[in-house]
Amino acid sequence: MLFLSNDRGFTLTELLIAIVISLILLAAATATYISQNRSYVAHESVSEVNTQSKIAHDLIANEVKSAGFGVPDDLNANPINGMTNVVTPSDNAGAGGSDAVTIISGRMLGQLWPVGVGPGTTPCPAAPNEYKIPAVAAVDIIYSGTLRPNTTDMSNLSIDTVEFATASSVANPGFAVTLSQNLGRQYPLFDTDGDGMCDTGRPVYLIEDITFCVDAGSLLRRIRRNAALPGCTGIGSSNNEVLAENVEDLQLTYAVDNNSDGQIDDQDGSGMLDAGDFLNGNDPIITADPSIIRAVQVNVLARTDKPDVNFTGLGNPPALVANNPHATTNDNFKRRWWQTIITIRNQ
Repeated sequence: MLFLSNDRGFTLTELLIAIVISLILLAAATATYISQNRSYVAHESVSEVNTQSKIAHDLIANEVKSAGFGVPDDLNANPINGMTNVVTPSDNAGAGGSDAVTIISGRMLGQLWPVGVGPGTTPCPAAPNEYKIPAVAAVDIIYSGTLRPNTTDMSNLSIDTVEFATASSVANPGFAVTLSQNLGRQYPLFDTDGDGMCDTGRPVYLIEDITFCVDAGSLLRRIRRNAALPGCTGIGSSNNEVLAENVEDLQLTYAVDNNSDGQIDDQDGSGMLDAGDFLNGNDPIITADPSIIRAVQVNVLARTDKPDVNFTGLGNPPALVANNPHATTNDNFKRRWWQTIITIRNQ
């Protein structure tokens, strides 16, 4: 009987051809993976710098917008940790020629009540005590968070943004605060619905100085209370927060009302508020009297933390950020420049 069979297998040439084809396919797949991974890393880095720098930029804008909220009428008589202006520019006070700015504003601390009185069920004091808290009187604060006043750098308080007080003593437990001035109002303080029971407290805000600056490590920082400039560091019990990394420049310029007519000065004669109306923080007009500042232009320039080999970067960053020149680079890093103008509401 005759059997037909093929038991020759692969020749060496066929095997080599198969290996070469496999290597080509593997190389193509590897190249595709590497390219896609690089693209993913680059896109992730861009997304991170966009998000992080935008959040930091918006935080600065919001704080500047609220500058002067709850501060005393006369900061010369009642300086906040040595600061006597709602906005204090520091031109080129950060790393690499970056600017810094210190603003004074208030943030919610809690509610003020007479000692031993709580919300909802406790009878309110009889008039006139229900209308007025005496000077140097012990009061209670029901706190909305962990923030607590002290008698040093956190002693400045605003009662419902109208009346300024200073904590001259802070007791524990209870955190009774002795206020340094009479707190009087023309309407009931605690009994808002007239049922004789205390149902609301007067909002209390901590008034503090807040500095934005860039340190030597390209970290954009928000320093609450007693920042050290230049250097962008805190002093003592300062609260030092990193808002964004890889920030190459923070630039701030200022529009003013130098003639006290209630209108921002039109420096360039354009008839509208634009970049030409903004002065450097060290302009003699501003250094003579920072209280005339009415608007701030905020510029934040940040770069990605990882390079993109497919990006040449020519013309990046911009040649001029506000008043600060930048040399053209070709370093494969993408950059994001945010700019906005904020009018100060409480100046």
